[in-house]
Amino acid sequence: MLLISKSESKGTTLRYFCFIQPEEGDEDPRFDFISLSLNTVDFSLGGTLHIDIGLPVLQPQALKISLPPHMAVGYNSQDRILNLLELIAIGGLSMGTNLPIKIKDETDTTPSDLIDDLGLNLNKLLEIDNGQEEFLPISKQLAEHGLEANILHDVGSDFVIAENIEILMGELDTALESIGILRECHKSFNITLPNGFDKLNLKLVSDVLKLVPNPTARTIWFYCNTDHPNHKYRIQAAQSYPLLAEYLLKIEKAVEAIDSGEPIQPIIAEVTGLNKGKLKRLTKMENPALDDGLEDSRYVDNHPIEIQRTRRFALTNTLRIETILKALEKVDTGILPNSFNDWDRFLQITSGCALTLENRLGISLPELLNSSKGNWERFHQSLAQSADIPVEGFHLDHITFAASDALEAIDDFTRTIFLPRILLHIQAIGKPLPQPSTSDLLQASITSFNLLRGETTNLLGYLFNLGYRWSNRYPQLLQIVNPVKEKIPINKDFEEKRRNNAWPKLANDFVASNDLAVRNLTSMASLKEESDRLDHCVGNLYVNSAKKGRCHIFSVQSLDGTTSFSTFEVRPPNTKDPILELNRVTVCQHKGRKNRVPPKKCTEALSQWVDEIKSERLELNLEEVIDWKIEVNKRRDQDKFHRSGLLSPKIAWQRLLGENWDKPDIHLQLWHEWQKHLLSGKISKSRDSEIILESPITQSFLATFTPK
Repeated sequence: MLLISKSESKGTTLRYFCFIQPEEGDEDPRFDFISLSLNTVDFSLGGTLHIDIGLPVLQPQALKISLPPHMAVGYNSQDRILNLLELIAIGGLSMGTNLPIKIKDETDTTPSDLIDDLGLNLNKLLEIDNGQEEFLPISKQLAEHGLEANILHDVGSDFVIAENIEILMGELDTALESIGILRECHKSFNITLPNGFDKLNLKLVSDVLKLVPNPTARTIWFYCNTDHPNHKYRIQAAQSYPLLAEYLLKIEKAVEAIDSGEPIQPIIAEVTGLNKGKLKRLTKMENPALDDGLEDSRYVDNHPIEIQRTRRFALTNTLRIETILKALEKVDTGILPNSFNDWDRFLQITSGCALTLENRLGISLPELLNSSKGNWERFHQSLAQSADIPVEGFHLDHITFAASDALEAIDDFTRTIFLPRILLHIQAIGKPLPQPSTSDLLQASITSFNLLRGETTNLLGYLFNLGYRWSNRYPQLLQIVNPVKEKIPINKDFEEKRRNNAWPKLANDFVASNDLAVRNLTSMASLKEESDRLDHCVGNLYVNSAKKGRCHIFSVQSLDGTTSFSTFEVRPPNTKDPILELNRVTVCQHKGRKNRVPPKKCTEALSQWVDEIKSERLELNLEEVIDWKIEVNKRRDQDKFHRSGLLSPKIAWQRLLGENWDKPDIHLQLWHEWQKHLLSGKISKSRDSEIILESPITQSFLATFTPK
């Protein structure tokens, strides 16, 4: 039996559920279901697939669903949107369950016609008898709609989701969501629950798994199945090591020891490398949930951390137990937390910034964390003060952003002060500039940090304060020079087109007298869609040529753009002169489905299109097309020279540091800005950046950086 439900919230987002509900007496029932959310404003589609893995708890996986552009236009009514959701839901279920899609009853009406808008979390359910056969049923009317809209493909007696609709499985979500949905469905609609579902103790989930961010279905069932004979031992293990509750299930010997009531500490020590003292600290963790601060509203108005801007360093703050265990192995036992509150602060600081800063700046984790002296509450407060954030509102997100700002400040100093000073010195002593390399840039960043830190011992506090002060001065620094300034594109949307695998159109759309439309295909997605529609090779063999302006592809389509009838190629123009190019317009080839001769109506439409071009009633977009072709070729040549080492060192440094890196007046202005507002210690006393060259740290860098 397939159960279908739709609900609506806020007027713009539709949520959709499909359940594979077992018939009474089924020997191998399935409980898979899918939830989809479609925003009808920006047409973004996402969802979660809950997969039956043979346990009473389902395992969710996030879905990333990519739809062809034409669907945003074609699905502009409530009924069409519901049809789309249903087709995608059934397709996603088919992918997750490996069940085929079949037409069950030709007399069925479209399910979306029978669904009422009740404004509830789950709405009226439509039951479709699926008998004992293992497949996903679909009505004939809905199947025909899916085929017509190129959402479904017919593969004999079954249907599959079309290749132009991409459904990808994402990272695991929490399995608690599926438990809540199943309970609500059982309460509201009396659906059957999986065998053993009533043995789940959800209070235990909240008690013993609160330190597991997204518990899997297996983890929940292992600890919360009250009917298991070794249930008591399992709860004891989770209570002893709450942070490791899910990690323990990955260790076969640990699971065997838990179910036998044997000690698990020796096994954990062997696998993790942690000594008895560190494991003892782990057992002192309590079970309140970690507060990640995501919904905390106690922010400082217009604080640099809260200002929305593009950051060069995208840090993640995901709490992964494997990463935390590596951190525990490195630090001294004496500074490890002794209480839950201290563990909370330790985990936030370690996962939010310390591990990343260790990798990027070459600082050992003990050096970053030893300043805490084991008092993590006080250390957390001091970091909040350094970042100028009220301590009660200073949480994981703020810690991550503060570290990101600190890295940007160091990168900015490296690119605008340190490396220009080094390169100007090399030029002044008559030596050739070195070719920039990734390893040199990384070492320059580490050297810059060591110059900036001076004698500072509380490195995290210093970094947070540096990031805060730099964020405040960022607009002023940009007014002097932009160190990561990019080349100005040929027009405002060049970079956007390039990123999206698109290119300029040669001519605007044209509608022939027989109501066929001639449209220029200007993206990789549109070429691949054309290939899918007409079963030919344009989406595979012509993408690179079209991107580089070497050919222009057009489609003869229906007015609404949902159906293609033929495809033709036009020779690219070579000049911006319309008189010359009008006489050169040449159709290289014109193909129908499977490269057959196009229908007569398509040939007629093409002939009218050529007449429109020749008579100048349909204007060629020569300016943008030629500029695009020139720019693409220029960048290709630059990349080729750069990869081959033929790009001169000076040009290479300009591309990395900005065109003005060697301008003494700009360099001096930047130095004064840093000296007045951002530098401290001995380095801040000089009115000139020459002081950088006097440092033994810089001399050591120069020894390996200067060309022999």
